[in-house]
Amino acid sequence: MKGAWFRGRTGRFIMMTSILILITAGMFALASVFMAYDPDGHLVRRWLYDSRWALFSWRLMMYAAIAAAWFLKVRPRLVRRWPEVRTRLPRTELLGILFILATECVAWTGTAQG
Repeated sequence: MKGAWFRGRTGRFIMMTSILILITAGMFALASVFMAYDPDGHLVRRWLYDSRWALFSWRLMMYAAIAAAWFLKVRPRLVRRWPEVRTRLPRTELLGILFILATECVAWTGTAQG
C-alpha cells in the first residue's frame, strides 16, 4: 500500500508536475539571489567574458558527446528500423551542424569587452 497514491498515469502526472513546480521555484529563488547580489548584471557579464574559453570548451565537449551518441547509437538503429531515411540523413545532419555553427557565431559576436 506504500506509495499507492502515485501509481498509474495520474500519479505519474502529479509527480512530474510537482517536480516541475519545485524546479521552477528553485530557479526563481536562485535568480532572485543573483539579482539581489548583482542587480545590473555587471559581475555576471564580466564572469561570462572571463570564462568564455572554458564555456566554449564545455560546449565543444557537449557537441562531441551528442555526436558520438548519434553516430554510435541512434543513427544505426534509425537506419535499421527505417532504411528509407538513409538518403535524407546527411542533409538533416548538415542542418544540425549549421545550427550549431550559427549558435556559436551568435554567442561569439557579443563577446567584445566594453
